[in-house]
Amino acid sequence: MDLATLTLFLPACFALNMAPSPNNLLSVSNSTRYGCRTACVAGIGRLLAFAGMIALASAGLAVVLQTSELLFYAIKILGAAYLFYLAWQLWRADPGAENVLTTAPVGTLALARQEFLVAAGKPNDGQYETSR
Repeated sequence: MDLATLTLFLPACFALNMAPSPNNLLSVSNSTRYGCRTACVAGIGRLLAFAGMIALASAGLAVVLQTSELLFYAIKILGAAYLFYLAWQLWRADPGAENVLTTAPVGTLALARQEFLVAAGKPNDGQYETSR
């Protein structure tokens, strides 16, 4: 990548990463609950998920998805089913339950795992917009 492209690419990446997304909202939530340092360390989980996605893309997953419309459709259906499952769980949840429950402090490893799962479960946070 030449210098001119890089000078346009890096600010665009930072701008896209600042957009509201599940990953950023989780990070803000962890920061307000457990402190900035703990949230930053837990963010390593998110970075590991993104590294895995980059490795899959470089290994040719993008090519497979572009050539196999059926596989791409199956992944889209699974993703939609997962989002419907999350919506159902939120719809059935008791909004006052969080205020009543007192939970034990969560460790940094558990927060990093949570960051990883959110990033892996919702990989398209706007950075990799796919048009199909």
